[in-house]
Amino acid sequence: MKMSRWSDYEKYIVMVHGAGNTPKGINLGYQAFLEFKKVKEALISISKRPGNTYSDGDDIYKRPITSTQAIRALDNIEKCRWDENIRLVAKQMKIGYMLSPAR
Repeated sequence: MKMSRWSDYEKYIVMVHGAGNTPKGINLGYQAFLEFKKVKEALISISKRPGNTYSDGDDIYKRPITSTQAIRALDNIEKCRWDENIRLVAKQMKIGYMLSPAR
């Protein structure tokens, strides 16, 4: 099946557990995927809005990455490639299920 027909969850599994691209400290599973979706929304927010902050619900954060880095991370997500900027944003948001505690 072509990648364009994969679900977002299937793309997440391939990105996190794909051949030669397995990032350390990132969990599989549906709960981790749901938290990844929150991080992806934050990346979209960072990529589209000017300024030094972004928000997630009621929380306001200082940007850990630039708009250009967020755009590149989003592009890599669509290609099922891991980008370390995903981890930076997830850590700042205190995402628990997606990140292993040791990382």
